[in-house]
Amino acid sequence: MFKIRALTATEKKGSLIYRLDPRTKLIVLFSIGMIVIGLDRPWHLLILFIFTVMGHILAGFDLSKYKVTLLIILIGLWGVVMSQGIFYREWPRTVILTIIPRDLPIVGQLTGGVYLYRQGLLYGLAQGLRFATMIASGLLIAWTTEPRDLLLGLIRLRLPYGIAFMFITSIRFLPILISELTTVIEVQRLRGAGPIKLGKGTIRSVIDILTPVLANSVKRAATLGASCESRAFNPNRPRTYLRELHYRWWDVLISGLSIAAAIAIVITKMTFLLYRIDILYLSQLRWLYAIAREL
Repeated sequence: MFKIRALTATEKKGSLIYRLDPRTKLIVLFSIGMIVIGLDRPWHLLILFIFTVMGHILAGFDLSKYKVTLLIILIGLWGVVMSQGIFYREWPRTVILTIIPRDLPIVGQLTGGVYLYRQGLLYGLAQGLRFATMIASGLLIAWTTEPRDLLLGLIRLRLPYGIAFMFITSIRFLPILISELTTVIEVQRLRGAGPIKLGKGTIRSVIDILTPVLANSVKRAATLGASCESRAFNPNRPRTYLRELHYRWWDVLISGLSIAAAIAIVITKMTFLLYRIDILYLSQLRWLYAIAREL
């Protein structure tokens, strides 16, 4: 079993990934999200995914972190690709494997046959790579940036302080919540309760696990609220910070390239969409339409 700290601990090393400004990381994450939405071809999404993997390699995480990332990505990819490959309903469809033949008694007649489609696998691969890219990007930022730096980065990006504070607070409490879940499960196992049950006792098992965790969460939220009130917390008042952020030349370069790539792909896809739905067509942009078809 992976240690909980492998999922939550922020590392401190000297590579470029760690020295990037938190605003740069957030801008890159947002840009990757826009690019992922704009790309449709699995091969292009695979290149983008490899780009995020290179970031993980450059960061030099502990081996346990790579195991966690690989496990999450493989589970997501497998589920999305296989589900789309089987339940794909668009046309054309090319059958590459018959799972349940149509003429099989009872099951085949009820389902009309279950098949694995080539187009469904490709569509599922594209969706799975979108999922994998965003998961890898999010974990990369979470594992290389302190929560207080993320808070300051969000504020410097003009996000309202109250929203940024709630977001970072939820991130800081997530490791505690996961730790409490594992603690409750271990305690129930030590008492011979068998907390994880599948089948008839699943609902009861979930209730037994979540009840103490939710009770602690409510108590923790009340304590946090009382602490904020006792310190006269006001998100609308101006405040100072012990540590200030400074953009370096590499931050400007990486942020600019990320924004430019995202804007270029979004504009290209939007222009092609307007052409496809017969709203706007310009003969001078035929080269752009050709590029958009390949994306």
